[in-house]
Amino acid sequence: MPFRFGLTALDFQSTAQQVIVDGIPDFSLVNVVNPVRDTATSGFSVAEISMDAQYILDSIFTPKAIDQLVDLKDELGLAYTIHLPFWSIELATFNEPVRQGSVKSQVECIRLAERLEPEAYVLHATGALAAEFSTLPYSNNTVRLICMLLSGFSMQSIEEIITQTEIKPRRLAIENCMFPFDVTRDMIDDLDTSICFDTAHLITHMSGNESVMEFYATHKDRIIEIHLQDGIYHEYDGAIAREDHVALGRGIMGDEVLREFLLALSADDFDGPIIFELTRSEAQESLDKIKHIVPEVL
Repeated sequence: MPFRFGLTALDFQSTAQQVIVDGIPDFSLVNVVNPVRDTATSGFSVAEISMDAQYILDSIFTPKAIDQLVDLKDELGLAYTIHLPFWSIELATFNEPVRQGSVKSQVECIRLAERLEPEAYVLHATGALAAEFSTLPYSNNTVRLICMLLSGFSMQSIEEIITQTEIKPRRLAIENCMFPFDVTRDMIDDLDTSICFDTAHLITHMSGNESVMEFYATHKDRIIEIHLQDGIYHEYDGAIAREDHVALGRGIMGDEVLREFLLALSADDFDGPIIFELTRSEAQESLDKIKHIVPEVL
């Protein structure tokens, strides 16, 4: 079974290029339909739509635009996934008004995207506050306790999202982010949700220290979507520098890891979306890398 590769529509860089003309922003130029059509005509079979755009440009997902996206799906045989908002979102916060606002944002976007019949809704169960708290320079036991407390707030939020939208929990694909994923996995099991595996987040030590293959072997029972990209990670006298979304071959993943991982996916008949959260040219570069390193999966 051939893999189904996809691309993020409305990534920040390409959207900015649409909006800014001669140094002047013109938000009327943004059209969600054109980037999605370009994704399909570039050879990708899945478009992942970033719902943060709904709050940056509140006129982008009009009823007409949704109608057009539904028509595109039928016309081009395209599949959709939805990346739920994560900028300024914190489902794991102890600040109740902020937590409730974050839940409301997720619920609004799930309802807005329902007509597209997305295969998965990618969700960040924890945000910037949880990421900061999980890296505090305290003892391991203290940080672990803090993470467990924050995960309790996140679990409450996700339960509310499921209840309010009546979404099937397995359609929520919780992504490995800057937070201990073993804590997140406990939430996933309790809530019966799924996983979106971001390879760059793992290899840059955002969600743990295991290898790509160790993570896949441990969690493949729940993985329904993959964000496939390379990453860069360096430590300088205790300071960390990382870049988590670069084209395959430009980071630290390595050809052997990429080949082993994709062969394992193929052997397991993985049929979920494999999304490049990259520019179109970087995604094509990544596909070329796959074609060179492991042509048998294409």
